[in-house]
Amino acid sequence: MSMSAPNVSGSISGISPNCDELLAVIVSSAGAPPDVIPKRLLPALKNASSQIFLLSTSDGKDPLTVLDPEKNTIGFLYFVTTRSYIDRPNNVPGLIQHLVNFINKFDPEEAKLAIDRFTAIPEALSRLASGIGKPVLAIRPLVTAIQRLAPTPAHLTTLHYRFIKICLLSKHYKDALAVLDNDIEEVDPQRLSINVEDVLLYHYYGGMAYIGMKRFDRALEFFSLVISSPSQVTSAIQIEAHKKYVLVSLLEHGKLLPLPKYTTQVVLRVFKNNCGGYLEFAQAFESLNVTRVKNEFAKVADMFTKDKNLGLARQVLQALYCRNIQQLTQTYMTLSLADIAKQVGLEGPRAVHEAEELVVQMIESGQIFATISHAHAQGGGMVSFDDDPDRYDNGLTLAELDARIQRAAAVGERVGKLDRGIGLSKEFLARVSINIPFHYDLYVVIGMFR
Repeated sequence: MSMSAPNVSGSISGISPNCDELLAVIVSSAGAPPDVIPKRLLPALKNASSQIFLLSTSDGKDPLTVLDPEKNTIGFLYFVTTRSYIDRPNNVPGLIQHLVNFINKFDPEEAKLAIDRFTAIPEALSRLASGIGKPVLAIRPLVTAIQRLAPTPAHLTTLHYRFIKICLLSKHYKDALAVLDNDIEEVDPQRLSINVEDVLLYHYYGGMAYIGMKRFDRALEFFSLVISSPSQVTSAIQIEAHKKYVLVSLLEHGKLLPLPKYTTQVVLRVFKNNCGGYLEFAQAFESLNVTRVKNEFAKVADMFTKDKNLGLARQVLQALYCRNIQQLTQTYMTLSLADIAKQVGLEGPRAVHEAEELVVQMIESGQIFATISHAHAQGGGMVSFDDDPDRYDNGLTLAELDARIQRAAAVGERVGKLDRGIGLSKEFLARVSINIPFHYDLYVVIGMFR
């Protein structure tokens, strides 16, 4: 569910008390019995004209200096979010400071009673920070907001995907790790108003952030959680995740990995009908035949462009040359750079230079073990391939293998927990349909891979 900005053009509905009267209701609700907030405070705030939240008290005081973010969490929340959404807010640095102060002090239990309004915080803070040319100012406070709202680091909140979206749009991928590295295992629709879209978008955006950091194994993990989310129908988000899953599989493993075994049949059928071009491109890639892959790429280039995946697909093309160089290490002990360029399918006047660049990159990343000699400059230089010095029988390697096995098992367990959490409500499952319009937030963010 996308959070819309508060209406600041006029009264919402009902009778609007003046600012002093509204503040009196807010202050008197502090410490009151739990039923006072939903029965008295929230109706008063919802029925108040949005203009009231822009005013000062009758004696000229700013309500944001009168209210205590901890004792008057919901009241303070309404004032600060409304002011953040007006076209030209006054004193933007001051508003940012009020938001940061609120995030550090709000009462999490009271905030959950107005979670729809609280969900406006990421966009409000991001809007203000971007308005003064410093979008990064929103990131650290939002991490704090998530940590304080979530009962545990394993709980998903309505802030999660919105925070990752901000990191993506500002290209601060690594800043997202403060949240992404805590695997989500708990989905609590009742306490945190979570729905299926929150789950799907968080893991979809998370996968994109990991792509931005070149952590393709982790990106696959996140996309697989989107793909295998329990569904009676298939969402547009799942289709887009599958398209990226195909491309990232080729980048990381050189082949299309099987979809998780717990993926529903209805989802698999939709993928087959909507992602055929991606699957054919994957089949061509697995052949390692450069001509075939380039021909298939040409056929689906318009689709990649339309899906905003062209940049990612071009990385896959580049990876094809690396895969072919790896194949050469199994056949040759030495080879000239000119021969490497020819055998892997590089063409043009810079083919030898490009071959050398690829070989150097692969040596530096540990993909191959080789040395380059320019002693005689024959064919642009000679490459001597060496055996991998790691025999994969030492304790460190075995520990890494065990960690991967444990991680794969953990992913399966996480899907099971998410399945049980989301599956509590058929309403959630029914809300996300292939027929709903493409999610606007999704469209904005996927543009980063053009």
